Amino acid sequence: MTVYAIARSQAGTTTWSGGTTTEFYIFPRDGSYKDRRFELRLSSATVDLDASDFTLLPGYDRIITPLTGGFTLTYAETGDSVTLKPLESAFFDGAWHTHSQGRAVDFNLIYKKGLRATYEVIHTSTVPLPAPHRFLYVPPADAEDLAGSTLDGRQLEPDTLYASDNPGDPFALELKKEVSLIYLTVD
Repeated sequence: MTVYAIARSQAGTTTWSGGTTTEFYIFPRDGSYKDRRFELRLSSATVDLDASDFTLLPGYDRIITPLTGGFTLTYAETGDSVTLKPLESAFFDGAWHTHSQGRAVDFNLIYKKGLRATYEVIHTSTVPLPAPHRFLYVPPADAEDLAGSTLDGRQLEPDTLYASDNPGDPFALELKKEVSLIYLTVD
């Protein structure tokens, strides 16, 4: 399978108690977030309230990063808090009671326990090692900053997820300017 692109405008958006969620990717493809029948899911949510509580997701782990704005997450189970600015990430157990303070647009990976995930902000054309599931997310950016930058020969577009379910896909990244991209793997 070749690398494919999913722009926010092509992804499904639903409402949650604190804003909206756009699901870019779910695996398996016939999976369901609502029914908790999935192995991994990539989404972006708006957090429109000053304070909100995350949905409990026992059996899953999460990685979250603000794209714009920021928030402080507090985990009831540990008493720990983490404050995140854009592109800073937190890894945590989906079963934890997680309270969020702050407004943001976030990017979120939810994956089944037992799988291993990585999150990295990259700024150069070097893509880390392949994995069974690889993702490159291009945050909202000025189109001029992305001009001439490609993944596998395809022009990079802002607010778009590029996905591959085949570790043999080349995932050849060519950046003409230094921009911040999110690279995730799940295996």
